[in-house]
Amino acid sequence: MSEDELLDLVNEKDEVIGTVWKSEAHKNPSRIHREVAVQLFDKKGRVLIQQRSYQKEFHPGKWMVAVAGHVRSHEKPIDAANRETREELGLKLDLKYYGKEFDRFKRETRFFWIYYAILEGSEKIKIDKDETEDYKWISFDEVNNYDLTWRSRNSILKMKDQLGI
Repeated sequence: MSEDELLDLVNEKDEVIGTVWKSEAHKNPSRIHREVAVQLFDKKGRVLIQQRSYQKEFHPGKWMVAVAGHVRSHEKPIDAANRETREELGLKLDLKYYGKEFDRFKRETRFFWIYYAILEGSEKIKIDKDETEDYKWISFDEVNNYDLTWRSRNSILKMKDQLGI
């Protein structure tokens, strides 16, 4: 499990109003924080998915978007997306902003900043085994064959349609 991180505490307009420890934000839905997700597509019409480490607190072993993580206190979401992409996949990419979504769950509430890149598909990926068990390039037709988190499945299919991939 990753160490605790200090995150920006935000209001329902996504304005910073203080700080909160990640461990607290994951136990208290009134502590709204920011997270990022990065979707990676290739020019062959495939999407990169990763299998989360079995050591993760949330969704261990589940398949999900290529990269996800928390935005640290005083960090811009794009910087968090780039940091997480380097940490989890060993890639430095030109990420593009896709959008922002608001999620309210029983245990946590978050703004999810979503970024993407379209790759050649031949980039050398080096996974961080503390974060990721495995990764795969899959076609959009294969998306429903994997035990993806609901957020990942919905995001992949929505982006495919909206980006015309």
